[in-house]
Amino acid sequence: MTDRLTWTVTSSEITFQDRWLTVRSDWCLTPRGDRIGPYHVVRYPNCINVVAVTRDGELVLAREYRHGAGQVVLGLPSGAIDAADGVEAEGAALRAANRELMEETGYAAGRLERILGAWPNPANQDNRATSFLALDLVAGGETKPDLGEEIEVELHGFAKVLRDLASGELDMQAMHIAALWAAARRILVLGEASGLASETRREIAAALTGV
Repeated sequence: MTDRLTWTVTSSEITFQDRWLTVRSDWCLTPRGDRIGPYHVVRYPNCINVVAVTRDGELVLAREYRHGAGQVVLGLPSGAIDAADGVEAEGAALRAANRELMEETGYAAGRLERILGAWPNPANQDNRATSFLALDLVAGGETKPDLGEEIEVELHGFAKVLRDLASGELDMQAMHIAALWAAARRILVLGEASGLASETRREIAAALTGV
């Protein structure tokens, strides 16, 4: 079935490239015989985001300006996996998650667990996003924002964020929303081992189910 759906690339070229992204332009033939081209694939670095939860059940979030949307947006600590993180996929993502959490928020994770991997936009991007759950947080580290980053670190109740997202009162980047739901489910599976109080876990469970 997969082969019957896959396009054939008849030719391809790099039409734009800088330090941030690469654009690959493909000329393709569909299984029905339709010719599509140029079809532009934007090649971004693989990236990570971190759902960082304090023992009090609060999320460590970053409020910053996002130029694509032209708005200040509340979101998870996140960033690209770069060459310094290594080439082995799982280890590189873990190192990037530890780095971005500290650099953007000043928090370090006592425990960091992979909870989700997904394509941000498989129609015309080839990168992957990996999400992590950070627990047993330690505050007080030195933040090191990248060029152009001006971040306000905020703490928000996990359950309230889930409710506000579900009601439409809060907008976030789509992959961050997916990571939050995956993290909430993982916390409920961990139970007491999450380190969160039973009342906090009940609130998260209620927010997930809409009860």
